[in-house]
Amino acid sequence: MAQIKKLKVGVVGVGYIGELHARIFSEIPTADLVAVADLNRERAKKIGERFQCDYYFNPSELFARGDIEAVSICVPDKYHTEPAIAAAKAGKHILLEKPIARTVKDAEKIKKTAEDNNVRLMIAHILRFDPRYVELHDRIQGGDLGEIIHIKAKRQNPKLMQDRLKGRTSMLYYIGVHDIDIVLWYTQSEIKEVYAKKVSRMYDEDCVFVLFSFKNGAVGNLELSWSLPENYPTKLWSGVEVVGTKGAGCIDVYDQGLKLSTDKFYFPDTMHWPEYNGQIFGDLRDELMHFVDATVNNKEFLMPTEDAIKAIEFIEACLKSIEKGTPIKLK
Repeated sequence: MAQIKKLKVGVVGVGYIGELHARIFSEIPTADLVAVADLNRERAKKIGERFQCDYYFNPSELFARGDIEAVSICVPDKYHTEPAIAAAKAGKHILLEKPIARTVKDAEKIKKTAEDNNVRLMIAHILRFDPRYVELHDRIQGGDLGEIIHIKAKRQNPKLMQDRLKGRTSMLYYIGVHDIDIVLWYTQSEIKEVYAKKVSRMYDEDCVFVLFSFKNGAVGNLELSWSLPENYPTKLWSGVEVVGTKGAGCIDVYDQGLKLSTDKFYFPDTMHWPEYNGQIFGDLRDELMHFVDATVNNKEFLMPTEDAIKAIEFIEACLKSIEKGTPIKLK
């Protein structure tokens, strides 16, 4: 029997998402989790010991390891640029959590550094591995809906998320980038103009609503909020609606068919990273397995870096529109 080629991987930043990345790499048969790194010494030690791998308190020590072929970078979005560039210069293939960066300038710098050092770069946009979103995408690209007339996307969370983040990032970067990537992926058209408004009553951003138009003539709107009450009976209410000249498609993610009720409602995750029989399955596992397979076998990534940069262009235009109070035309 032929021996499976394993990709030797390190994980930088082992908070909530980083720990999931480390766990999945330690479980899938095509990867070998070699080391983790985190500036939080206690966290690095805990995760390293849990998954029986080496651990470091400085990412540069992990990047210096000659046996590590690829790294997964899961630090907060405002810190993406420095470790991504350092990893590329060290010759490591990179899986970088979304968004690619806070600015188009930094995103382009990351992309160019990866290209200059001949390393692979994939941005982790998980909805491209969600079968619901993939099915609708494939139907659109197959012509089932005809030409898109309008598209709507939404993502709402309870205010507990904003309480936890304490203004460290914008909802456009943290949650909105998911749906921005989806509307660009579905329409396959450049954004022509955006007009964004926000409300600030409880936080700096209670909600952000965006109207936008595409160069192909379609129009759309985006609704983002993390102002739902703490006792709202779901942690996430998201979806997308696409109307075309021949049909329509809708995804409504309020719960996933499983409800539990004790002193409050629970809607356990059965799609993104559910745990069954002691292992993580779902979209995140599929995403990481794709990264490993495409890197080892030199296949195209399902998430082109150019698409990730377009999402940041959209966000920059939204922030500028909020600041100026006027629609912003994109170049």
